[in-house]
Amino acid sequence: MVRQDDLILEGVTATDVASLRALADGATLPPRQAIAPLHAKGWVEVIGDDAIITLTGRTLLDRQQARLR
Repeated sequence: MVRQDDLILEGVTATDVASLRALADGATLPPRQAIAPLHAKGWVEVIGDDAIITLTGRTLLDRQQARLR
């Protein structure tokens, strides 16, 4: 049986994490082509011109931070 946290991390790339981190830090938005994979994986919702990190995306960022410590 696949655990939920395994599904969240499936297919994570350094570019994905960097794009999520940029969104979370309020930096300049990554180009749309960088947001599209995040949206497809359910880590970001796009409403108009705004990209909003989902709970799943936030969980990914929090897990990545924990691994770096």
